[in-house]
Amino acid sequence: MRVTSGMMGDNLINIIKRNADKMMKIQNNISTGRKNRMPRENPIEVSHSIHYKRVLFEFEQFEKNIDDGKGRINAAESALGSATDILQRVRELGVQGANGIYTKEDRAKIAVEIEQLLEELVIIANTKFKGKAVFGGNDTLEDPFKISRTFSKFAGQNIIDKVEYYGDMGKLNREIEQGNILSVNAPGNEVFWAENSSLFSSVDATNYIVPEDSYVRINGAVIGFKAGDNIEMIVNRLNNAHIPVRASVNRMNGGIILETSSARDIWVEDIKGGTVMQDIGVISGNNPPKNISPTARFFGGTIFDMVKRLRDSLYMNDIEDIGGRALRGMDLALDNILKYRAELGAKSNRLDIVKSRIIQDRTDMEEILSKNEDIDIAESITKLRLMEVAYKAALGVSARIIQLTLLDFLR
Repeated sequence: MRVTSGMMGDNLINIIKRNADKMMKIQNNISTGRKNRMPRENPIEVSHSIHYKRVLFEFEQFEKNIDDGKGRINAAESALGSATDILQRVRELGVQGANGIYTKEDRAKIAVEIEQLLEELVIIANTKFKGKAVFGGNDTLEDPFKISRTFSKFAGQNIIDKVEYYGDMGKLNREIEQGNILSVNAPGNEVFWAENSSLFSSVDATNYIVPEDSYVRINGAVIGFKAGDNIEMIVNRLNNAHIPVRASVNRMNGGIILETSSARDIWVEDIKGGTVMQDIGVISGNNPPKNISPTARFFGGTIFDMVKRLRDSLYMNDIEDIGGRALRGMDLALDNILKYRAELGAKSNRLDIVKSRIIQDRTDMEEILSKNEDIDIAESITKLRLMEVAYKAALGVSARIIQLTLLDFLR
């Protein structure tokens, strides 16, 4: 192959251009602090960086979810702590009122204080976090507990007659890790309930047959029935659904019995067009909890009912009831509040542990990401210096090798 001076000059110019391009790339990397400015420069490293950034974004969102859940749980814990103090004070007043040395007027004065404590207890049950009710389930915009008053001839004035729950049984869930979901609330009709609930239907369902495939929702769980199921099959399906409600058949009248396994309300509704629960006399509509059939018998009381019972017994000067059923009701109320305080405390500790692990994982992932896309400044500057030396040497060599042209003589 014939080598000419022109070819030599072209090769030198190409080499100088390549060196200049490499120097420019290193300079850009140093100025941006990144190894790759465009995906085409290193597709594999760039794809890894995208994956690492997505994981870091997830960690950031998990931390936000944990902080929100922790705040809501702390608000609930604080509220239940105040409720515990009130219930303990009410119980102390009940023990005091059961003492035989007090007169009817003394007990009426104690009842007045309990009435005030009951009103404060309702305010605590309507505690809000970020403007939303803590104990309202999913229905968090309005106060979940509402008071109605009536005139009492024993008190001689209007007093609290009912405290009704208008929230729902919804769970507020937060994803605290990939695929790890935690409920960060407790519905008020569970927390502020004192007794196990029982519902007795008066409709004889011995010969009842489910007309078509149907569904019911009991305490938030959906249970399906098949066409042709009889009352025994209905009971079996309910008991196999792993819900906090047990079913049985009343051998006295053939009706169904629903009983909770712990202190909570019973919410029953027919869904997807079914009418099974209405047919067997459990409910008369689809808007729990006020849809219990008027022919059914329901037993179970809230914490507010326990406080009212003690207050009314004091007003009526019923010493036997004060020292018996009324104080027993207060013990049940305290037990349920303490149970949910322990549950919320356990969830709070779990959130702390998960957050600590996420912070450590995020730190490790940030280090991996930095190694993948950040340059080593010292190493890059050293490379740039070496390339500058090579570049200047190439320019010097070119000046000697490239021959003079006509333009040089024309100058």
